[in-house]
Amino acid sequence: MDRSESASRLSQIDWDKEAAKYRQLRETVRNPYGRWLMLIKELRSTHQCSILEAESMALQNRHRRRWVEKAINAGNPCRKYALRHIRLNPGRSLIEREGDSFTFWIPAP
Repeated sequence: MDRSESASRLSQIDWDKEAAKYRQLRETVRNPYGRWLMLIKELRSTHQCSILEAESMALQNRHRRRWVEKAINAGNPCRKYALRHIRLNPGRSLIEREGDSFTFWIPAP
């Protein structure tokens, strides 16, 4: 598949349906990381933005940010993914490690 075919397929996607699908999946998923992934996919479908932009949007909400902080600092697999985010996004990371805990750096909207 070349670029024009790929762009054509993307333009045919019903983004509202995609967002609704991820919203519904988020309500059924029980593990914190799965819920986070569904939220990011929902935001990307709604706003057609990058992963980093969707994560930034999600973390601008105070309640979501507290929920993510708890999940990361509880030592579950979310902690591993937070460390990976820091490693893969040097200089642009939305998370900073402070000893054994993490804090968030949220750019202005």
